[in-house]
Amino acid sequence: MQAQDSKVWSTNPFVLMPILLLMWGSVAAVSKLLLGRLDSYQLLFYMYGIGATVFAAFVLIGGGLSAMRRWTAEAWLILAACGLFSFLYDFLYFKALERIPAVEASMLNYLFPIFIVLLALPMNREKPTGGTVIAVLMGLAGTWLLMTGGNPAQLHFTDLAGDLYAIGAAISWGVFTNLLKWNKQDAALSIFAIACFALLLSVCALVTNSGFAWPEKADFYGALWLAMSNVVLGFILYARALRHSPATLIANFTFFTPVVTLLFIFLLLGEPLTITDGLAALLILLSVPAGRLRFISRRRSD
Repeated sequence: MQAQDSKVWSTNPFVLMPILLLMWGSVAAVSKLLLGRLDSYQLLFYMYGIGATVFAAFVLIGGGLSAMRRWTAEAWLILAACGLFSFLYDFLYFKALERIPAVEASMLNYLFPIFIVLLALPMNREKPTGGTVIAVLMGLAGTWLLMTGGNPAQLHFTDLAGDLYAIGAAISWGVFTNLLKWNKQDAALSIFAIACFALLLSVCALVTNSGFAWPEKADFYGALWLAMSNVVLGFILYARALRHSPATLIANFTFFTPVVTLLFIFLLLGEPLTITDGLAALLILLSVPAGRLRFISRRRSD
């Protein structure tokens, strides 16, 4: 009975996603700090390099290479596509953080739950429910409130290219999430393969657009945190949640991320939070239970 309960908790999105959101929430603030001393290409290289190295150690110790050799060409192709869009997400997000304030970049980037839901229908045949539509609208309203401060006339974009980078990152994560639903291989081994593909792309980007720079100790620890929260543990938790839950439900959960992100930006970067930010956060927080309304009513009718 205890083992069964443990298994339920380890696959429950209401357990996995809050842990993941705490990790993801720190990415914008930590990345912004690091990008003051490293460029986006160098940061990508260190993040994926550390992540792939940690995964490689676990794979070698656990004997996972023998299982990976049995994967089909189709499985490798799916993981290569996941690696491409994972790389594109981080690359575009870091480029946005280089050009625009962390709050603006993160809020535009956190439109990705919308793209997850929009792409879930053509890619995974997941039809949105009434609760899902309400959750998306609430999440959009909260994001809009954060961007405008409650006054649409105050909406302004610091840098068009930076804004487009952030939106492109959101689209990339929407594609990645729905592609990952196609994968049927072991979660940890799959994320190792994705990290390796993304590392290969980051090496190519580093060689062609920048150059190697040895990081300071503080920068290395920051890259280590990004690797563990954004690649190693983050990917594993995200893959497990997706394997046991609809992509639309996971999209509802991700609307929490701007709230956690704003808190980290306030703590690490010192940017103030307003009452409007709090109201927007409340809208976003309430979007997840709103997304479950259809399931609750169905259970009651049964």
